[in-house]
Amino acid sequence: MIIARKIKAGALQFVLFVGAIVAVLLMSFLLLSYTHQHFEKKTDILVEVLRSTNYGLEASLKADFKVGEMHYIVQENNIPITTSIEREFWGVFEKRKSSAIHGSTSYSKTVLVGGKEQKELPALYLNNHQRPVIVAGNVKITGNAYLPEQGLKMGNIKGNYYNRSELLYGRRFKSDSVLPKLSADLDTQIKLITNSNFIPQGEIIHRLSSEGIKNSFNNETIIYKDRTVRLQNIQLTGNVIIVASSKIIVEASSQLTDVILMAPEIELQNGVVGTFQAIATESIYVGKKCNLFYPSALVVKKKKSFQDSGSVNNNKPISQTPTIHLKESTRVRGNVMLIDENNTNQYTPSIKIETNAKVIGEVYCTKNVELKGSVDGTVYTDGFIALENGSVYQNHIYNGIINSTQLSEKYVGLLLASRVDNKKVMKWLY
Repeated sequence: MIIARKIKAGALQFVLFVGAIVAVLLMSFLLLSYTHQHFEKKTDILVEVLRSTNYGLEASLKADFKVGEMHYIVQENNIPITTSIEREFWGVFEKRKSSAIHGSTSYSKTVLVGGKEQKELPALYLNNHQRPVIVAGNVKITGNAYLPEQGLKMGNIKGNYYNRSELLYGRRFKSDSVLPKLSADLDTQIKLITNSNFIPQGEIIHRLSSEGIKNSFNNETIIYKDRTVRLQNIQLTGNVIIVASSKIIVEASSQLTDVILMAPEIELQNGVVGTFQAIATESIYVGKKCNLFYPSALVVKKKKSFQDSGSVNNNKPISQTPTIHLKESTRVRGNVMLIDENNTNQYTPSIKIETNAKVIGEVYCTKNVELKGSVDGTVYTDGFIALENGSVYQNHIYNGIINSTQLSEKYVGLLLASRVDNKKVMKWLY
């Protein structure tokens, strides 16, 4: 016999409540599981996109394609990813941007690229003009040297004789009558940006904000132009070009990072600190105790003048100002370049490195260098000059020190023609 009982409403509500909780928990578990799988898949895609970006950069360094062209990298992946490389120049450094895309997932990286010596980096390359290099005072050359057949000779200036047991602390090789060539692309770029008609492309602004400018290399270049520009109490970072039709003056209160300065004359006052490129057509003056970090560049390209007849000029005063002048206790980490198209013989230095000034990198000069300071790296030059007590000592090095063994093995430098097949990343941009 079945006895009917009433079930209380509270019990039914409890059962329904428990059922609802179980259903919510099950749905949450299913949602969590789906979300986990979704994000795991998205993470796998993002990782592959990142890898493709890095792979694209590395692969492009071996590829031969023109500046301004888009280059595509093909690789085997489980998922289809489009990887493209943009190749341009930022000043005298090559700039490459690698972009990888899969659906709505994309990533890009931008780097500066330079050339790396495949063999041991030399300390000195001196053009062969069938005359020896005279060393006097406290000169020391450490590393391999490419020299004329006459090699190095001991000498003296003001009674200060060469005072070391060896003339060269390294191996000697025979040099040619011309300097190692720049890469064709770099040579074209330098001619382009030092042309009086060159107009950099980007967003032109009409005043520099006191708050400074910070511009990513993923954005359009910001350009400021004026006749004379004095940079003081300002911070400029990234994709920024400062152009002057006459002169740029940089004070120590400025903070410049990765920017480009372009003018006929550029003056860095005492104590300037930063990482930037200064590109001029007449002169660059670097005051005392300046500190330029890697990769910086000081570049002057002088065009052939109408007065240049290719003859010896004996009327130029000895006190003529050097084209690039590095004052005492200054440090430049990167490249110092002087390219002069004039054929007139000169008896003054085009690049002058004062006592206790140092270049950590490479000096490239198609004329004469006066080296009183030091170079941790390489000097490529057509000749040396020493000016002492009103006298000119041709092809003399007086108290200068060159040491290629002090330069880091990770150093990436000038894009010489011999280094085109061994390009490396200099710096990651932002």
